[in-house]
Amino acid sequence: MKPKVGLITTMAPGSTWPDEVVNKVKRDYKEAKTALETVRMEVITASDDISRTNEEMTRHGKILRNQDIEVLVVYVGTWTYSNTTVNLARIVGVPVIIWTYSAPGNIGIVGGAIARGALDEVGITNTLIYGDFDDKKTLKKLHTWCVGCAAAMKLRGTTLGMGGSRSMGMYTTHVDPSEISKKFGIDIAGWDQGVLIEKSKEIPDDRAYEFYAWMKEEFGQIKAKEEVMIAQIKMYLALKDLVKEKEYDFVCVKCMPDLPSYHTTFCVAHAFLNDKSDAYGEKESIVCGCEADVNGAITMQMLKNICGGPTMFADFLLYNERENMVTLCNCGSQPTDFARSRKDVHWVHERLVEFDWKIGGASPQYVAKPGKVTMARLGRIDGEYIMLVLAGEAVTYPREKLAEVNPQQPQAFIKLNCEPDDFIGELRANHIHVAYGDHIKELEVLCKVLGIRPIILK
Repeated sequence: MKPKVGLITTMAPGSTWPDEVVNKVKRDYKEAKTALETVRMEVITASDDISRTNEEMTRHGKILRNQDIEVLVVYVGTWTYSNTTVNLARIVGVPVIIWTYSAPGNIGIVGGAIARGALDEVGITNTLIYGDFDDKKTLKKLHTWCVGCAAAMKLRGTTLGMGGSRSMGMYTTHVDPSEISKKFGIDIAGWDQGVLIEKSKEIPDDRAYEFYAWMKEEFGQIKAKEEVMIAQIKMYLALKDLVKEKEYDFVCVKCMPDLPSYHTTFCVAHAFLNDKSDAYGEKESIVCGCEADVNGAITMQMLKNICGGPTMFADFLLYNERENMVTLCNCGSQPTDFARSRKDVHWVHERLVEFDWKIGGASPQYVAKPGKVTMARLGRIDGEYIMLVLAGEAVTYPREKLAEVNPQQPQAFIKLNCEPDDFIGELRANHIHVAYGDHIKELEVLCKVLGIRPIILK
């Protein structure tokens, strides 16, 4: 998940510059590359030399563009001609970070300011970062911006496989596919749950029972009926095959209210797609959203692009205002990687009372592990895309606490960092999406790049 960062180092053209200034900027080029690699960037360069003229910037920009960079860092060593940076930025077509520093004999801030101002003049997304190569604060800013920009750019050219139609009348989950393509670069391709159920029935029994045997060794308990576990395992394997066959980058699927009455649910599929391993070993976490929630799946993919996964799809099931604590869960669709260990996960019988069930369901019951979390949710206000972003601390409890809401379901108990009135005042959806770690600043950058208005609760 390393961001692919293009690096250009520049200064003004001309043959009258003293050799010591030109050589200093050339040394800056090497130090800038090393510094970016230190903060875990994949650094791509177009030349071993600095880029000064418009011809050099154009040529080197085309090379970087063909390397599919996700963000461009332009280190400005001294005075520069800003038109060359504008031309470069137009060619590469990604967000730009202008990085500069002033030291004795070096007027980098002057060149950096004019380059940044020129990009603003023509509407190219950018920021200005000022600081030396070994300054920790500077390197942290660079890392945040590179990760946030890359997370936005990684959406371009991806395909979301959407299974089924709008679920249970939720306006906040369905979208205009053309708007999504235009704004995020994501293509939405549809598939039908019925087709997947038929594909699941074609999965050989021995393949499903082999997976089931692994689950019995890997997890703490399996209390759900064997018939249900095998049916759900086959649905996971069929969906995993479908993702590969159709080359989907991420998916969302409608489950409730249709599936319980004529088959079973997708909870095993949701859990293992979002996990980073299964019976076959380590794998990529593939975002799988529930209830055909496109905004939810895109939010999860954004979080995954930042942290590498897994991410969680959940409902705000309960809010304790006095303790500022939310209980998060959505049926059984949580990754088992969110548990303290897989031995803490019990696969239990699921049978939500509002639905008629044919054979029942299976849900990974556990309490989510403790730690800092970031929560986010895309939405729209009168057509304008917004993102609710808030932080919290996952708190662990004994398994018995699950019974306060539903003992059949996995739950995360999150103490919010924001004020209760602010939380209620900005809540516009029943769904929220979670990743462990503090990713708020990276989401702010992503929102700037994609033209989303962030609503950050602190």
